[in-house]
Amino acid sequence: MSALVLIGRQSSHYTRVVRMLALELDMAVDLEPIHDLLSLAPAVFAGNPALKLPALRLGGDVVWGSVNACRALARASAAGEDGVAWPEQARSPQLLNAHELVAHAMAAQVEVVFHEIVSGRPPDDASRKRRASLVNSLAWLDRELDAVRGELPAGRIALLELQLFCLLEHLPFRNPVDLSGWPRLVAFADAWRQRPSARATPYRFDPPPA
Repeated sequence: MSALVLIGRQSSHYTRVVRMLALELDMAVDLEPIHDLLSLAPAVFAGNPALKLPALRLGGDVVWGSVNACRALARASAAGEDGVAWPEQARSPQLLNAHELVAHAMAAQVEVVFHEIVSGRPPDDASRKRRASLVNSLAWLDRELDAVRGELPAGRIALLELQLFCLLEHLPFRNPVDLSGWPRLVAFADAWRQRPSARATPYRFDPPPA
């Protein structure tokens, strides 16, 4: 058993970001599945009162949230935090905006899946705006992707790219969106899909406990 345990779901794009970063950093992390995603008990979510995943357990300590889990992993790795390009290190408006839209699109994807697909609610003004915001964000990211990636520091793992890839892969898995009109995003996802960290972490539903 690894000293690092990730509490999350194989079907979650937030969980996959952490799992992929661990592999990119050559770190062993065990996955502890959350089976009852609608639970109201913080204990199910490693004590997180917000009832959200993922969480990372490091010995006796627990950190909540995917970015915090990534930061804790990086600090514990041989490369350290300097091996990763973090959102707060963005300086230009272009890169700041890209981080904002990727974070928003990941959150919007969760809301779309929960409200439209899991709950099967009929469309309303709020759901239409939510989906439009997701589509608009993807369109902007496709249009600006080359410029945004050109600003990322060389030789470091960009959290932005990890998050974007996990989001793009999550769309066909849980919320089919036609990406054919966004060729830059398609090419980006195709390239990232070849990485060992991506091949080792495909989306799937965790089997129920025996």
